[in-house]
Amino acid sequence: MKLPFSRRFAVFAVLTLAWMSVIFFFSAQNGSESSGLSSKLVELLCAIVHYNPSPDVFSILTFIVRKGAHMTEFGILALLWLGTLTGGAEGFPWRYPAAFALSSFYAATDEIHQLFVSERAGQVTDWLIDSTGALFFLLCAWFLSKYLLKRMMK
Repeated sequence: MKLPFSRRFAVFAVLTLAWMSVIFFFSAQNGSESSGLSSKLVELLCAIVHYNPSPDVFSILTFIVRKGAHMTEFGILALLWLGTLTGGAEGFPWRYPAAFALSSFYAATDEIHQLFVSERAGQVTDWLIDSTGALFFLLCAWFLSKYLLKRMMK
């Protein structure tokens, strides 16, 4: 009896669940730990490029890094969902919208989770940023796949 799901589906499903666990772990950090991680990354980047920002600029850079991380982590999640939904025997025809919806839903539950974490707050704006990251990564994947398909047809 042939199973309807491929090995690829299983690998992507495991990776998707693992990445969701990583997101949950980072969301479980209290506000000080989360901010400290962003600040350390900005300090490292500034040291690499030999830049000593003013406190105001440092604060802006930390904000950009933090929100960029939000977009990236949910962009990666969306791509993993896309791989999972593509991994079935025939692939799922609505895989891009479904990957976006699943990622956006998880972003919403992530913000609800943060309501129960010390020094954190679930925010609609963070959910929108997370969802924007998922949408951006999926659009890039879609355009890239169309470009590659077009090149292969030549």
